[in-house]
Amino acid sequence: MRITYLIVVMLLVWSCTSNKKESVQEQTTEKSVPNLEQSVEAIKIYEDSLKSVSASGELEYDQQVAVTYAEKCLDVYHRFPKSAEAPRYLDKAHIIFASVGLHQRSVILADSLIMMYPAYKNREMVLESLAGAYDVFVIPRQKDKVKHYYELLLKENPKMDAEQRKQIENRLKYVDLTFDEYIAKLNGRK
Repeated sequence: MRITYLIVVMLLVWSCTSNKKESVQEQTTEKSVPNLEQSVEAIKIYEDSLKSVSASGELEYDQQVAVTYAEKCLDVYHRFPKSAEAPRYLDKAHIIFASVGLHQRSVILADSLIMMYPAYKNREMVLESLAGAYDVFVIPRQKDKVKHYYELLLKENPKMDAEQRKQIENRLKYVDLTFDEYIAKLNGRK
């Protein structure tokens, strides 16, 4: 009888402490998942810390820091895809990757941005970035993508600056040439 009583008491204690641990873990998990505003604020704090340690006071980072920074931006996009912040942070991640030479990753994000957020306010710049990246940085060069994004840029922006429109139209005439070949042609070397 005494053994039975001891077993019952031990089970009761174990059950209570087990439930208490689960409750604490649930509370910790709930508290540790930031909402949209907290996520955006965390990115701003991270940006400020990058600025504070740089010599120029501007955002400066190496490739490893850039990947961390971009992943923080992508977290906002992945966790809150329907928010107004999602396309902005997806764009920011695309720019960060491009700035450190990770162009393949950059264009994947920019392609997603164009497809998922057709009304994005900086769409024109993203289209231009995509066309240029596919023209110059993505290897092997994908002239069909260069053509597609430049044509889309022209079509969607009928009030584009006349000089810029002329430059894009001229580039499209010679889209079969690599960017270097195109520049050489413009300079009269070919």
